[in-house]
Amino acid sequence: MPISNTCVKTGQHSVAMTQIPYPDQPGPGQALIRTTLSTICGSDMHLVDEMPIPAGVPMGHEAIGVVEAVGDGVTNFKAGDRVASGCLACCGMCKRCQEGDHSVCETFNAPGNLLFGAQGEYFLVNGAQAGLAKVPDSLSDEQVLFVTDIMSTGFAAIERAGIRTGDTVAIFAQGPVGLCATAGARALGAGRIIAVESIPERVAMSKRFGADIVLDPADAVAKIQQMTGNRGVDIAVEALGHQATFANACASVRIGGTVSSVGVYGAFPELTMATGGTFIHRKLVTTLCPVGTNRLERLMALIAGGTVDLTPLLTHSMKISDTPAGYDLFRKREGGVLKIALRP
Repeated sequence: MPISNTCVKTGQHSVAMTQIPYPDQPGPGQALIRTTLSTICGSDMHLVDEMPIPAGVPMGHEAIGVVEAVGDGVTNFKAGDRVASGCLACCGMCKRCQEGDHSVCETFNAPGNLLFGAQGEYFLVNGAQAGLAKVPDSLSDEQVLFVTDIMSTGFAAIERAGIRTGDTVAIFAQGPVGLCATAGARALGAGRIIAVESIPERVAMSKRFGADIVLDPADAVAKIQQMTGNRGVDIAVEALGHQATFANACASVRIGGTVSSVGVYGAFPELTMATGGTFIHRKLVTTLCPVGTNRLERLMALIAGGTVDLTPLLTHSMKISDTPAGYDLFRKREGGVLKIALRP
């Protein structure tokens, strides 16, 4: 029986390592994965610091690993396969999955279908037949890690906004998800990308990932209106999960444009937007990270083709056993941290 040294939530604002046993033989539809690379996500911070997730829940949902064993019904993967796992479980068979909307799978009751336990030496994947993808030998773990969540989420913020070639896009906040949205906007044909960020390291990374200009949040809305002749941008992305950035995104989009929100609003049970003519004939879309084998394979194809390189996001490295210290570092945003590579 594999014993996994895994990070678990121990209370609000606290995590610790503990030993979790896993079965030698996974259940039907499951796969047991031995972790080779994991990381800490901004949504992990929301789960630990803001949401009423009970103590003892295993943390982590972004990981690359090797299949140790599969349960009944899993025929596409076998022991020894190197795989990426989507951050949300999906069955591949329900109506939503058949429509291609795997992240809102009805079998696994989206949005409560988040993968748990990937910040450990082993983790268990439900719906493995539809939710895993083999990693090509030509790609490293570091290259493909983010297809499991933030790359898919960031790109989807642009895709679901209905981008057209040459659109002007404003992206509010340049944390890891916002930076992936910036990279996605560039890859998907944006004409001009306006990022909004104040942390110097993130400003520099935003420009590296394709932003044409980076504005300070304090006067970003006024400057966006000035830059667009008081028209507003075609697409405004909210990538932080704060009331202020949501309101600013709404105030920056043109008539007929789209506000695309991928922020996790764990600390905000309600959101408001300004009225008085500022949100007439606009569209608001929200996105839960697209998952599923086909989605993961398509994102890895972009990486393999050289269109996208997200490895610069890995600014720090730690052992999985040191994950609690990684939470402290990530929470404080010290040392220019963006993403922490967690390895066995």
